[in-house]
Amino acid sequence: MSKFNWPLQKNTIGLEEKFALIKFILTSDRFTNGPKCLEFEKEWSKWQGRQYSLFVSSGTTANSLLLDAVRDFYFSKKTKLKILCPAVNWATNISTFKQQGHQVFFYDIDYVTYGPTYESLKRYKEVGFEPDVVYVTHIMGFANNLDQIKRYWPEAIILEDCCESHGALTTKGKKIGNEGLGSTFSFYFGHHMTTIEGGMVSTDNVDLYNLMRAKRSHGMSREMLPNYRRLEEKLAPDIDPAFLFPTEGFNYRNTELGAVLGLVQLKKLDRFIEKRNRNYFKFVHSLVGHPWIRSMPAPTGNSAMTLPFHCKSPETKEILKTRLNQMGVETRPFLVGNLLRQPFMLDYKQKPYLPNSEEIHTNSFYIGNNHFVTEDQIFHLAAELYRCVS
Repeated sequence: MSKFNWPLQKNTIGLEEKFALIKFILTSDRFTNGPKCLEFEKEWSKWQGRQYSLFVSSGTTANSLLLDAVRDFYFSKKTKLKILCPAVNWATNISTFKQQGHQVFFYDIDYVTYGPTYESLKRYKEVGFEPDVVYVTHIMGFANNLDQIKRYWPEAIILEDCCESHGALTTKGKKIGNEGLGSTFSFYFGHHMTTIEGGMVSTDNVDLYNLMRAKRSHGMSREMLPNYRRLEEKLAPDIDPAFLFPTEGFNYRNTELGAVLGLVQLKKLDRFIEKRNRNYFKFVHSLVGHPWIRSMPAPTGNSAMTLPFHCKSPETKEILKTRLNQMGVETRPFLVGNLLRQPFMLDYKQKPYLPNSEEIHTNSFYIGNNHFVTEDQIFHLAAELYRCVS
């Protein structure tokens, strides 16, 4: 049996990033949110193709900030939004919805792009369900097609969670994160690029961007764009403008140190994604037809966060996981499976029909993918897994 050193994640911070940090630390006296964060935000906006971006402390806080600002700007502070989202998702997305008091409804996902199934959306439409927000999660580097959502609910606000899918392309050849009102990204250690911890919110709506600027920093008016700030000061002449809080807020700021890392990593991001995609292409073509694997999502337009295994049964999943672990290949469940099975969702009263999400929960897992994985490793891995069938 071949042995691998194949962890789920590997450090991508190299000498270039470390030297940039050292130089910055030796030459700067400001380390909290400041000029470098603004520079990183502008460079990210250029790369993503959005007008405005905000660097925040994580992908989770990016989601929280965006949703809170959307509710305040388009609805009211007390509105309980009806949010439609995928049942296979990251836990803190749903925690945010619950913490903000919203009503959450779940759709099932397909095995092609991990987007909503036609049957799942059709069921909601047929009973007259009208969501306020559709919070799409582009899972594991695969781009959802939003056309069906827009066709069923043209008035709903679409928000895009792209935290695991930087640079994935839609069927129209455009980067995900540019179709909805706002989009979020994560720069966690194991994602496509890293600021160690960190995230980004992007939008083309200047009003929403301005509101999020204040909310990111405690709700302070001095973080707003100049015209908006002056208006708020006129509306509250009895408050010292240095500490004027026109909106509820958070402390979701990141640091100049994170921005320095982000600026270096961003220059490498296209190359990182290209290598991940080559790995995924070889992975699919090495394992397609494996008798224990149910399906392999097509390697088109994705940015290959991981290398997924969708097995034909729970038993074959356990056999493959055991063999991989014996070979030194680290495995993880497919996200958190069907979120409705998690203990923190036990109080959820809805019982939607989620056959694929349930099957993914019991039969699926993934292994790590990054630009350090080699073609030879993938070929050797496939050969070993074919041997374990016989």
